[in-house]
Amino acid sequence: MARGKYHRFRNGERCDDCGARQWYAQDAIRYCRNGHRLEGFAEHEADEDAFGTQGKVSRKKKEPKKKIAVKLSGDEGRELYLEILQLVLMKQVRWLVREKGFPEDFEEIIRALWALRVRNLPLKESGETLRSRRRGGGEGSDGYASSDPLFSSQSEGMQSEPSDFDLSDATTATTATWAPDAGRRWKLPKPVNTLALCYLGCLVRRLPATTADFCGWAQRGEIDFLAALNGIPRKARDRLPAEYHRALQIRDHIPPGRLQAAVQELVISYKVNFDIVFPPLNYIPIVARFITDLTLPIEIYLIVKYIAEILKVDYTYHTGGKKIRTMDNPEVLLISLVVVSAKLLYPLDGIDRPPRSHEDPRSLKVDWAKWQQAMHDNTTETSSLRRGEEYKVTTEDVLTMDKTKLDDFMDWFEKMWIRDDDLNTSERIREAFEGQKRPSSPSRQYEQLNEDREHECIRDKYEALNSSLKITDPVPDPKDEDGRAGKQPRDLCPVWRTQEDLPDAARALYSKAADLTAIPLNTLVRGVVQVERRLEVWCTQRAKQQREEGKGKAVWTGDNSE
Repeated sequence: MARGKYHRFRNGERCDDCGARQWYAQDAIRYCRNGHRLEGFAEHEADEDAFGTQGKVSRKKKEPKKKIAVKLSGDEGRELYLEILQLVLMKQVRWLVREKGFPEDFEEIIRALWALRVRNLPLKESGETLRSRRRGGGEGSDGYASSDPLFSSQSEGMQSEPSDFDLSDATTATTATWAPDAGRRWKLPKPVNTLALCYLGCLVRRLPATTADFCGWAQRGEIDFLAALNGIPRKARDRLPAEYHRALQIRDHIPPGRLQAAVQELVISYKVNFDIVFPPLNYIPIVARFITDLTLPIEIYLIVKYIAEILKVDYTYHTGGKKIRTMDNPEVLLISLVVVSAKLLYPLDGIDRPPRSHEDPRSLKVDWAKWQQAMHDNTTETSSLRRGEEYKVTTEDVLTMDKTKLDDFMDWFEKMWIRDDDLNTSERIREAFEGQKRPSSPSRQYEQLNEDREHECIRDKYEALNSSLKITDPVPDPKDEDGRAGKQPRDLCPVWRTQEDLPDAARALYSKAADLTAIPLNTLVRGVVQVERRLEVWCTQRAKQQREEGKGKAVWTGDNSE
């Protein structure tokens, strides 16, 4: 058989003897271009009967190589973490302005607070700015710039969230400066600091928002916090170091008191680092909301105002002194004043304390048993799962849930914990529920009915409260031989120092008030005890002054009027 035409070897193949890259076939044997015989090849004549029996030839597709992002480390990883936190903070601010109607300059306030927070961190500069500073000699030997970082960035901090936070009495010495120490350890902000900064912006603008409001928005998934990591670009998420990635994986809820503690730390740190003092709470609408949400008579507001004047409180965050007491937190102080006022006007221990006259505010008596029933009915009559409390669902609850509540829980789970960029996981989870669509979006339905339903619930609860109020006949004080009325048992108020000492009615009121302000129950108990102790000291001093005046030892004030 004559020599055939030349063919090229496959990629990377060649003759083992001479290295030739071309071959030809002769007599069913393959040779290289230079005549060397190639092993492992034999050519056969094709049979006419086998014509057209060869199947379709398919080639195996090569799997595309996945690009693995390089994890940043050191200062670059820290800077990426700060950029991600900055992106989360920007999303939170824009949501507050767009959805909650916050003023337009709110973003400028948060921008300034964030710039001060990261001002002392040794952030690197890059590109032309860094090279120009090097030429101009305006940079330190370690390559870090001293200028303030900008607010514009792309892409939510640092340590994992503790499970329990109690606003117990603490010392201010534990708050250090934000500048890195000698070991170049950066004192980085935490994810909860983004919500705390937004709250401080509310203080600056005198907006009547509370830390409990921010916790509620975060728990319901309205403001970007719990699932903030899902909204970070994948490229930035893949390059983030593992320790910062874990820090951004926030738990399914904010522990009670966590945000309060973060706000207190920031207030002290701004005072220590930049001598910044924040204005007091806009307490009037806040205390009115507390009283309304607790379904208490409006007379509570007057007593709160009187006690505040007696104690000379200004509802500002405490930044000086060696110790910070529980009642130094203005929101804890405000809810403590509401609880103390309720205890003074409407006893919670079941002991009758009749008024002295018809003008005495204690002439009205609240039936706390009916109050508890009204509050309980309000929390149990809903057919859907209460938004913000989905994390409380246990495996036993899932087995006994009806279809509506189970749908609510699955909607919350999909919204909070399933990433849109992880298509494989999303499809596998949704596959079992295909063809089972809800009639309307639960979030939109909630937004439409929430306001009307809330007003209706408040009206129903106050109707139940008013129907339980009773007027008590006054009982004058008995007088002794000198014609003086001594201290009566009705002037004494019980003090419960631990939550185990609380009777049923008091525990219900304390628990509702603690949930309303997103603080632990024992923190509220401690704050109430401290307010009662200050009132006791004031009463003792006033009684001593009155005794001295009765003995003629009063100090002359310069008033010569008869």
